[in-house]
Amino acid sequence: MKSMRTKIKDFTAQRNKLHLSLDELVEGLNRKLKGFKNYYQVSPMSKKWLNKIDWYVLERLTLFQNKKKNRRHKHARIKEVMKLTKNKLLKLAS
Repeated sequence: MKSMRTKIKDFTAQRNKLHLSLDELVEGLNRKLKGFKNYYQVSPMSKKWLNKIDWYVLERLTLFQNKKKNRRHKHARIKEVMKLTKNKLLKLAS
């Protein structure tokens, strides 16, 4: 789980990706998430852990969106990001 979180953080934290739109970032992130889902969904305890990763991905996308829009509160407006990525972002726990 720790390695998955660091890979997600490395992918979303780069400043040179701020020129990308949120949809383009989600497309790139979906490739990584699909690999995680295929590898880790074998175990019966995986749904609990994959649900935590889903939440972490939303937090990282919110940080990216707020950094891109120069918003002061970096953890604000998570519901806005949830609406923007509703049918685009791959959910691991489902």
